[in-house]
Amino acid sequence: MPTNTNQPDTQNIASKPVVFILDCDNTLLDNDALKADMDRQLRALLGDAGVVRFWEVYEATRKERDVVDLPHTFAHLREEHAFDDTTLAHAERIVMDYPFATRLYPATLVVLQRLHTLGRPVIVSDGEEVYQPRKIEQSGLAAAVDGQVAIYQHKEDHLDEIEARWPASYYVMIDDKARILAETKRRQSDLFVTIHLAQGHYAGEAASPAPDVSLAGIGDLLTFDFAGLPRFLKKP
Repeated sequence: MPTNTNQPDTQNIASKPVVFILDCDNTLLDNDALKADMDRQLRALLGDAGVVRFWEVYEATRKERDVVDLPHTFAHLREEHAFDDTTLAHAERIVMDYPFATRLYPATLVVLQRLHTLGRPVIVSDGEEVYQPRKIEQSGLAAAVDGQVAIYQHKEDHLDEIEARWPASYYVMIDDKARILAETKRRQSDLFVTIHLAQGHYAGEAASPAPDVSLAGIGDLLTFDFAGLPRFLKKP
């Protein structure tokens, strides 16, 4: 089930604005830099062997749950008594209370302001129901899109729910993962235009069909001409 920060939006449904669906990690927020800084802080606390074990459990949990799940990572570490309670609580604070706003890309908030003048920006992010909403809330991103946020394990499996919540003349999906954009385009080519931001560690990822538009980063949306996007919509 999705985690939503508020109830379905009913404003301006009759006018059906363009809806911009933005990812969070490595789209609006530099998650690679966040993770690297988190690794540095955890290494200082846990030591080299300890931080290796942390990331091992992190990856095993991601494989088990098919999504990055930091609360369950800490639960597994607690069960295996990998660290004493005080140290683990400190590690959990490093992760859960991270100053997420410091990792927004410099252009992010200005881009969101521009998208508000063109349609309705919303955030639809992959993730679990505790850490990911916390990151989006504490970074200021939720407020920047008027609380219009949904979290799914795999967003491309929930396009009908997204369309029901935010009726639109068409949708512009903006993401750093080309494979998600490709799957969205395969399923809803008549409603979705896809924009790939080649930033973060998925920047070189190839997928078919290719994104409708490829840009170097979020800042390019400040000057991008959105008027021509409907030409990418394919008739069913």
